[in-house]
Amino acid sequence: MMETIYRKILVPTDGSESTNGAIGYAIDLARQTGAEITALSVKDITNYATIPGEPDVESPLYQVCEAAVRGVVQAAAEQGVRAEGMVVSGIPKRDIVEVSMEHDLVVMGTAGRTGVPHLLLGSVADKVIRHARSPVIVVRAGGASSFKCERVLIATDGSDSSAPAISHGLKLAKAFGADVTALSVSDTGGGMVGSAEDRARMADAAVNGVAEEGRRLGVTVEPQVIAGSPADVIVEMSGQHDLLVMGTHGRSGLAHFRLGSVAEKAIRNARCPVMVVKAGLNA
Repeated sequence: MMETIYRKILVPTDGSESTNGAIGYAIDLARQTGAEITALSVKDITNYATIPGEPDVESPLYQVCEAAVRGVVQAAAEQGVRAEGMVVSGIPKRDIVEVSMEHDLVVMGTAGRTGVPHLLLGSVADKVIRHARSPVIVVRAGGASSFKCERVLIATDGSDSSAPAISHGLKLAKAFGADVTALSVSDTGGGMVGSAEDRARMADAAVNGVAEEGRRLGVTVEPQVIAGSPADVIVEMSGQHDLLVMGTHGRSGLAHFRLGSVAEKAIRNARCPVMVVKAGLNA
């Protein structure tokens, strides 16, 4: 069994088929690491009349949420994973973030049931990624349903805000004996700050910094600098890896990993699950 820093994993769910991949992924990760799972379903009160603090356990929406978490707990038990279910009446994007404070990792899907906790990137998932108090692994609907960590892609631009993502990516790779590709994209788009040579030099420094940190941890890191559109290059490279790790903020004018631009496009289109680590999180 692998030892990681992720001992408590939060899995938001609404019971829709599109979140099954994330659930399977989280359970398999917990099985391999001995972690515990909390399955959380939020009965969305945004568009419905409700009595604050008194969930209507007889309502169809509440029953859907209860069935969703019960399904996760049962699936986890079948794999020998400890899990508990939690149903709350509230606002999904707020309550998932709040519950994440008590967990080391969030694993969630990017699509869900309309009208319940609709985990759509750009609304709930976007808010969770921005504000969760732990790293978030996003598993696209139809993507991986089991955890694998043999090749890890860490996207970086060398900014201080990408340091937490690098640290989490390298520690996870060390735990599983994975090889790491450190990728920095020298942006060839118009309106970029500095010359192409300067941007390439900064990209070289970024990946070499990851390689140096990897050597200290005993992790094999292959530095790669590629010229092009950051989001397109990251998505293309993700097809050769089991996990993409990136931050939500970065250096303006290089590979600026701001959610809503590069990061959002990568999360939407990556060919593997994506771990997003916001600036300021410790590893």
